[in-house]
Amino acid sequence: MAGTQLRIDGLADLRQALLALPSELVRESSVIVHAQAEAAAREIAGAYPVHTGNLRDHLRVDVRSETTESASVTVRNTAKHAWIFERGTGPRRWANGKSTGRMPAGRVFIPIAMQRRRIMLAALIDLVERSGLHVSGAAG
Repeated sequence: MAGTQLRIDGLADLRQALLALPSELVRESSVIVHAQAEAAAREIAGAYPVHTGNLRDHLRVDVRSETTESASVTVRNTAKHAWIFERGTGPRRWANGKSTGRMPAGRVFIPIAMQRRRIMLAALIDLVERSGLHVSGAAG
């Protein structure tokens, strides 16, 4: 089958290819990216333990946009202990010798973000293929 093909060798190639598409498709891809980022933030917030609500309160969806037709979205947690919660700690000891044990990894943010990224990539590839291009290989 002869036709136009688009080879994607990673996220950078996919991003570049999407930006080279007609403006209507770029806008559609931006909607997909925003929707998945917002969905990831909702899922992550729902999966965090409530204790004080600090992890939920510091979850951010940052949108960086150079034009009205494209955007880059980052989901991040600005809580000081977010990294420690996600990855856990080894055994902890105070200077006086008291042991507070280890903190197990929460494993909330990263698994959800990875799943949402896979969904986003599949939707973006589907968008490109619906525009008449053939995408082969794996992105991400």
